[in-house]
Amino acid sequence: MMFQSHVLLGVLLFIVFKGLFFGGNEVVFFFLVMLGSILPDIDSQHSKVNRWSGIFGVVIAFFFKHRGVFHSLPIYLGLFFLMREWIGVYYASGLFLGYLAHIIGDGISKEGVKPFYPFSFFHFRGPMRVGGWLEKIIFVVMFGLIVWQFT
Repeated sequence: MMFQSHVLLGVLLFIVFKGLFFGGNEVVFFFLVMLGSILPDIDSQHSKVNRWSGIFGVVIAFFFKHRGVFHSLPIYLGLFFLMREWIGVYYASGLFLGYLAHIIGDGISKEGVKPFYPFSFFHFRGPMRVGGWLEKIIFVVMFGLIVWQFT
């Protein structure tokens, strides 16, 4: 999915699931969902999050292939458990919810994802071409659902 679609999917999952999480500042939780919805693309030199992260992003894109380890469940589970210990389960859950939004979005694309990489090469993918007409339809539907929630 494109950046805008990842962000909208993160917003949508926040709206749907925010009531399941409690124990902290909802604005910070929302920010972490947004971060999680774009962070996996730090491994792509062409992504906004990679460019925003400066030299850190350059190094990551050099050493890691796109849709590899940064699109993998094991790294985010590890990050979840570290964050849970440092700042609590509420905020760790926000980042993880955003990550799931990202993986769902990329998982429905033709390129797909390997959610258990490097431990498994199981690959799931969908019919959508990134930036194609189906993504544009999904974007409009997500946007409409979000607007509908606030009317």
